[in-house]
Amino acid sequence: MPTHVTAADLRELLDSPLDDPALVLDEGLFRVVGAEDTTDRNRTFVVLTREQLREQLPQDREYTDSDLEIQAGALDSAVANLGG
Repeated sequence: MPTHVTAADLRELLDSPLDDPALVLDEGLFRVVGAEDTTDRNRTFVVLTREQLREQLPQDREYTDSDLEIQAGALDSAVANLGG
């Protein structure tokens, strides 16, 4: 079953109470983890940090759910293309 980045995943990243949260791909699933959980040891692939997401969202207005959906689609395509 293919896994896709969703606007809900990005909302969870933005709203996370964790220190320096990141959206990672871990064993085929996307999840939000804190900075301490993004080490090589646990073999996660960091897709995007909260700071990177904030930089990609509109700076001149409040972001909308549509903005999150657009970002999720772009990230989903980028992750899908990693395999070649």
